[in-house]
Amino acid sequence: MRHLLRAELLRVRARAVVWGTAVVMLVAALGFVVAAWDDTRRPSAQAVAQAEEDLVVALERWERDRPTWLEACERIAEEGEESLEDACAGLDVPPTLEQVMPYRPGLVEVLETRYAPMAVVVVLGLLVMGVVLVTGDFTSGAMGTWLTFAPRRGRVLVSRLVAALVAGVPVALVALGGALVGILAVVAANGALGDTADAARTAVVATARALAAGLWAVAVGTGLAFALRVGAGVAGLVVWWVAAVESALPLLVPATRGSTVATNLRAWLDGGTAYGVEECVAGPQGEVCDVVEHVVGAAQGGVLLLVVAVVVVALGAVSFGVRDVAG
Repeated sequence: MRHLLRAELLRVRARAVVWGTAVVMLVAALGFVVAAWDDTRRPSAQAVAQAEEDLVVALERWERDRPTWLEACERIAEEGEESLEDACAGLDVPPTLEQVMPYRPGLVEVLETRYAPMAVVVVLGLLVMGVVLVTGDFTSGAMGTWLTFAPRRGRVLVSRLVAALVAGVPVALVALGGALVGILAVVAANGALGDTADAARTAVVATARALAAGLWAVAVGTGLAFALRVGAGVAGLVVWWVAAVESALPLLVPATRGSTVATNLRAWLDGGTAYGVEECVAGPQGEVCDVVEHVVGAAQGGVLLLVVAVVVVALGAVSFGVRDVAG
């Protein structure tokens, strides 16, 4: 098994689909970096001039209306709704230029809005890579030749799956690392770092979740490829599944939304998600309906994704074990 795995790793390293996936994902990462630059770029001279005009108006309003605001907050404090300090908070501080300048998000917010979505790119890219690594051998006839040297199909499948997973790690990390370094560079260059206290934690959590989801996609892609053996068949099945189960079924039966792969994948990547289901009960005035929110936690999402991967790989193993390679 060790020699078979070593041979699979050498073959995977030489496959064009692995390098091609890395390049495509890096290009996608560049798009997120450009978006981060656009979000945090310094205001133009025209925007600064407009902000200075807005500041003049805000200062005039503050000076004119401040006595009225103070009276109102003192009245609120006298009525006991809030303390005087809380009710009058901020009224003694005049508006500043930063408050009227165009909004620019800080590093943590940019990581949440521009880096975390890279996980979708990783999932799609590694799913395709896992499929092509297997279907390419079936299409070319290389799988039949390979089995003459390694006739135990179970070992072949396991070694191919492990090799694909191992290859997926550097491919995903290169794409994620490129996006992260690029985003950090453009945010720092634009002087929009802001409060960076949670930046490291946000980046680490997003990277770990994206990497785990990407390896899940590799396993699913490999299992589907062993089951169907043709890339077009895998693509057709995925399209049908998304259209029927992920899209149409939740519309017809809203309660099934929490069991879809998309919902649980989002829960895993976002640390939890929620969806609403309209529920109706009989009342004295007739049927009363209300939207009830259901929460899907990250742990639940991870467990369902793991079950999906195990089932798909098992189906691929059964198909690979009983069907003729040329069939």
